[in-house]
Amino acid sequence: MNRSEPVLADVQHIKLCYSQDRMCAHPRQCPIRNFGNGELIAVHHHAPSAYRTRDDVQHGQFGYKGRAKILLQRSFDHGQTWPREHDVVIWDDSLPLEEKRALLWQADDPDLPRDEIDLASSDALVYFARPATGPEGVDGRPTLECFAFRSGDRGRTWGTVPTRVLPPSGFNYVHVDGYTPVQFADRTQMVAATLDNRNVGEIWNAGVANRPNTVVPDSTVAVYGTDNNGLSWSFLAEVTTDLTGYGTPVYENLLRLPSGRLQCYMLSIGGQRNAILMNYSDDGGYSWSDVEPLVIWGQSPWLAHRRPGQRWGGVHYRSPWPLRLRDGRIVVLFARRKSPSGIGLIVSQDDGATWSAEAVLRADASTRDLGYPHAVQLDDGRIFTSYYFTEDDGNNLGGTRHIAGSFFRLE
Repeated sequence: MNRSEPVLADVQHIKLCYSQDRMCAHPRQCPIRNFGNGELIAVHHHAPSAYRTRDDVQHGQFGYKGRAKILLQRSFDHGQTWPREHDVVIWDDSLPLEEKRALLWQADDPDLPRDEIDLASSDALVYFARPATGPEGVDGRPTLECFAFRSGDRGRTWGTVPTRVLPPSGFNYVHVDGYTPVQFADRTQMVAATLDNRNVGEIWNAGVANRPNTVVPDSTVAVYGTDNNGLSWSFLAEVTTDLTGYGTPVYENLLRLPSGRLQCYMLSIGGQRNAILMNYSDDGGYSWSDVEPLVIWGQSPWLAHRRPGQRWGGVHYRSPWPLRLRDGRIVVLFARRKSPSGIGLIVSQDDGATWSAEAVLRADASTRDLGYPHAVQLDDGRIFTSYYFTEDDGNNLGGTRHIAGSFFRLE
């Protein structure tokens, strides 16, 4: 059955953070928020880059993130401008290892005072860091850890003592992306997380059991909750895993519908399918339905955007981000890393029961190193999304990785 394609209006693209000696990327791993009356914040990884060799744009904590600051930008005009005088550094991964450990491992001292922050407040923010500050692995490099930083004043200041987030038994790593925690009526919060066993050093880096190293060992989507304003985060339940052993469910985010139903949106990389998926829970996250794909093959709007000379490699979907609009529609934005590369979306008008065909927000990237969108609805009903992007600006390796933004309205 053919699906209708969403109609986009009032499309406008901007740059939030751009410098030819910086790599700015992966905003989806960080918060975005519309506080109303024109005030927005958007956060990304911000690192120096010479753009000479592939190492200058390598992903991961042992790539550019290991020299990045987590940079919060603020706008007071509904996202049109982002003055640098309002920038805030939440966390600095370029610090020496022992200095980072001294700051982060304060989380393990129960006697240190913590800031009183009400996570149920609309002014509260949480950022989940994933630094390489753990004990050395078998390859001699520090393993990855997870810590939560909290702010009670719209990100202007952040608590000095973070919260350590631990994986449950059977896993050695957990990470949480930048989606706003789901709020419950009892003033508790929930987030979705990825669990896996990537902290195995050279065994993981070389691939596991002859599998390609894009398959993360034992990758599982789970939910965590807090009932003490983020002073601790507890594992609650598994959401899904890939039973084939060859797939990676990841990029998970939660929506809570007015009915109370929880939806978990994610991407499956390999395994049973390469597709954007969703499942749901009607008991507060303790049991979940089977996952179902949201996208369809055979109705691609991207083919019309191909340009001569583009490479054919890449993937159709990366880093989906769901957003429920005030009129009840649900938009899922995603990155496309297969030529033509860019940002796309799908829409549901019935709380996720059925979905539209894909729409192209933009398809003009110079490389497939892009994406990780996060998004909010603005006061006037438009949608604003920021993501990292590349343009052919004379820099090597396909162009400067920068934070771009798009405004649009759904007809």
